[in-house]
Amino acid sequence: MPTLYTPNEVADYLHVSRGTIYGLLRNNEIGSVKVGRNRRFTAGHVKEYLTKRGPEVIIDKLYSN
Repeated sequence: MPTLYTPNEVADYLHVSRGTIYGLLRNNEIGSVKVGRNRRFTAGHVKEYLTKRGPEVIIDKLYSN
């Protein structure tokens, strides 16, 4: 069984806010699984998001400083 991560853990890993993670969920930009009433992420979900959006994320981070 894969390790499941909370929205806060994923936000910390991606250096964004928890609200940004929920925005990505609303826009179907990142996958997740539902555990009860909560959303959880696998490493695969995060890797897939970074693969699709990685270059944009890096560029945005460079220009936001």
